[in-house]
Amino acid sequence: SGWLHLELGDADSALDLNRRGAEGARKRGDHETIANSEINLGDVCMTKGDLVLAQEFLDGVHRLVKDPATSEWMRWRYSTHLFASLADLALTRGNRDEAREFADQCLELATRSNAKKNLVKGWRLKGEIAVARKQWDEAETVLREALKIAEAIGNPTQLWKTHAALGRLHGERKNPDAAWQAYHAARLVVDGIKHRLQNPRLRASLDAAPAIQRVYQLSAPR
Repeated sequence: SGWLHLELGDADSALDLNRRGAEGARKRGDHETIANSEINLGDVCMTKGDLVLAQEFLDGVHRLVKDPATSEWMRWRYSTHLFASLADLALTRGNRDEAREFADQCLELATRSNAKKNLVKGWRLKGEIAVARKQWDEAETVLREALKIAEAIGNPTQLWKTHAALGRLHGERKNPDAAWQAYHAARLVVDGIKHRLQNPRLRASLDAAPAIQRVYQLSAPR
């Protein structure tokens, strides 16, 4: 459940749960659980702004993926998540070419395995890279593709993040009405997540997450 805590903004619990998961998996020699836990740890560190430690975790899993001795079992699944996270980290660090390479690898694997959640991540990353390059038309095309898949699978986290990415695109293009509409759509999805959450602590951590606060700020009534 470490990934779930991260999706709900509870980075501290996500850190603790994934650290324990990784330690237990190392004792068992379970490559899949090691990889999943350490990719999640990389994602948590990115959320907390510790890009150096995030890089260490993700590079470690990347070495595991490339090691011929690593079990083939589920390697494709965690590799797809890994490439999405490496692309996200590279983009955060301003390495757009590297980000594009990893996003392409994520999309290639996700397409081959029809992993729709990772298809959304891959297309959204391509869109965010295009926004960073000010390639507005390309950004809109691929973000619309991400949104179409996110709506089809109904994954709330991927859906609000994709609406927010479209909001950033419209904001960069100086189209405030379209930006507000995209952030408002993201807000409605987040409201739905909060409505279904029974745990008050998770509701509070979701509210406090910087990305969620940004969505609420940019979708405020005008």
